[in-house]
Amino acid sequence: MDITDSVEINEPEPTHLVEEHSTPVSESEIFKDMLRHMMAPLLLGMFFGSLWQIIVMPKINLFPNPIHGSFIIYLLLSPIIYKILVGQEMNRAKEYAFGFVLLAIVLSIFWILPQQSSLYCGVFLTGISWLWLSSFWLQFEFPPFRYGLWHSMGVNIGAFGGSVLTYIYF
Repeated sequence: MDITDSVEINEPEPTHLVEEHSTPVSESEIFKDMLRHMMAPLLLGMFFGSLWQIIVMPKINLFPNPIHGSFIIYLLLSPIIYKILVGQEMNRAKEYAFGFVLLAIVLSIFWILPQQSSLYCGVFLTGISWLWLSSFWLQFEFPPFRYGLWHSMGVNIGAFGGSVLTYIYF
């Protein structure tokens, strides 16, 4: 038996296991972030989708649909929305808009697919992905590009829901 076997050595935890900037996030901060990054894009998408359904869709038949219209309106208003929702320096608003438009283009392609493919890709897969991302992204601060991606998913889901409800009830 060696003398080092019987002595316990208290070594500090390796630095790669400890997060350098781990600060606890309070429930009120998570709630505020949920309102800014989940509910606001969802509700704006619902509003823009409903508006497009009421104003534009009676005059055209198929394209651009309310989801495309919501993306267009949101992109036009993105500097104002960026300032309100993200609140970082305005010289990064283009980065936010680029993140938004990148995913909006991909989702717009899904929305012109025939038959039920657009529902599966545009609503179900995107909705599940959006909820999954939202469940843990609320805990972190991100660059504007990621917020743009996240918000485009919310606008997509909101626009679909808003346009369907408007179609049914108006």
